[in-house]
Amino acid sequence: MKRMTIVTIVVVALVAILFVGCKYIRGQILDGPGMERDSADYSVNKDSDNLTRQELTEDTIEAEPTDKELEQYVKERQQYRFEYQFIKADDEDFSSIVVKGYKDDKVVFECSHELVANVSAETAADNKWINDTEDINFDGIPDLQVFLWYDTRGQVAKMYAAYVWTHQNIFKEVEQWKDLCNPQIHPESKTVTANYRSDINERTLETYKWGDDNKLELINTEKKNFFE
Repeated sequence: MKRMTIVTIVVVALVAILFVGCKYIRGQILDGPGMERDSADYSVNKDSDNLTRQELTEDTIEAEPTDKELEQYVKERQQYRFEYQFIKADDEDFSSIVVKGYKDDKVVFECSHELVANVSAETAADNKWINDTEDINFDGIPDLQVFLWYDTRGQVAKMYAAYVWTHQNIFKEVEQWKDLCNPQIHPESKTVTANYRSDINERTLETYKWGDDNKLELINTEKKNFFE
């Protein structure tokens, strides 16, 4: 009887070792190149996964700055000064504009844009090419607009490039701004409007608001008589 008990214990131990060994080998094979586990091979905490996704989403949304942070952003932004120069198309006319931003007499920002049309040196001297005092996205920090001259197709429309100051203390271009004819900002409603001649007797007025990541979202389009 004692001998049978010892044999039984040995058999059970061998079976247990064999079972563990098979599980280990299966795990090694599944973790090899080109192999994938199915849902039965590991547990999934759905609540934990959803929480992680939510936290990641919240982290990507830029929080509103506190008054102290805003004061610091404005202080940093005010250390910039801007200069511009033109690139000549020929001996008489300019075709492009280059803008440089300086901080402590070092160039920390630079952009260049083609003008809507060539401009003579005499005409260029009579225009304001940089607006660095207006807050175009209503966050309390002055932004930058660069005048690109007039679009005269169907009407006379001022065209600009624009850069907003971000919470990373850098300028970011608003690509859509160059498509806006006669852009105007409205701090009271926190909207931006543009208007252009859409037909011989028709003017289109577009209204935008600021969305995520400093992108403009069209919220209203209105048609009016061009001569009103």
